[in-house]
Amino acid sequence: MAGLHALMREALIESVPYPRYLIPLFCMNGQLEYDVSIVIPCYQEEGHILDSAKEIYKVMNGTNYRFEIIFVDDASTDETRTTILLLANKFPDVRYLFHKKNIGKGGAIANGVKIAKGKFIGHLDIDLEVSADYLPEVLSEIEKGNDIVLIKRKVRLSMNPKYILRDIAGIIHRLFVQKLLRIPHTDVQSGCKFFKRDILFSLLDETKAQGWFFDVEIITRAYYQNFQIKQIPGYYIRSKKKKSTVRLFSDGVKQLKKLVRFSYLLSSKRNNTKKHGDIHLVE
Repeated sequence: MAGLHALMREALIESVPYPRYLIPLFCMNGQLEYDVSIVIPCYQEEGHILDSAKEIYKVMNGTNYRFEIIFVDDASTDETRTTILLLANKFPDVRYLFHKKNIGKGGAIANGVKIAKGKFIGHLDIDLEVSADYLPEVLSEIEKGNDIVLIKRKVRLSMNPKYILRDIAGIIHRLFVQKLLRIPHTDVQSGCKFFKRDILFSLLDETKAQGWFFDVEIITRAYYQNFQIKQIPGYYIRSKKKKSTVRLFSDGVKQLKKLVRFSYLLSSKRNNTKKHGDIHLVE
């Protein structure tokens, strides 16, 4: 156990701006080391991370892709980090980053992307409420020429009082995103998204949100820069092991404020120029 704690100390990182000039250091002889990098943001995931990781490996080992998995723990206080270290010892091509303080899901994804060595880079929620079985189809669509591919979740409204408010809030949020931002994509916060490497890095240079709004901002920016975005329908199956860290009311209000503000910035930009690359949202 002492050895594990030493590894954990070595893995701690500070959240610092990422210099673009370091990108070539992630390549070997001009070639990327992997076909696919899967970034997995983590926070309080001890109940399902081990089983989910095994499932991801099972699916990806059934493909011909060379892949890596990058776990980014956002200052969990449970046994998530210990489990990640065990996974790194058990499975090949696993890397990890441990944040000293919680910075949000978007920041965790961004930091993982910055060390990714894959031609295609994406993120997947470790609860697998969007199944890992969709990964081969998502990657196939990227290879067909799409710049970004995401799973559009089919959500069945739950009659369980524990979940019904969250389901309704999710539906309302998606409608607000679509109408306020004037984008056709109805599930920008899907837990499974993949990008061509160069496009993702260009979007990261502009995306400022570090929390839950990260997904909204990056897909909206991609749409207004005319990148090819493909949505694939997929089922959302609620994980019984997952304990949600979302605070329905307070987080919902914060999201709505950011959404209205970002909508205003987009509207202002549309009135002045057709270029959207310099719209800035600071959390």
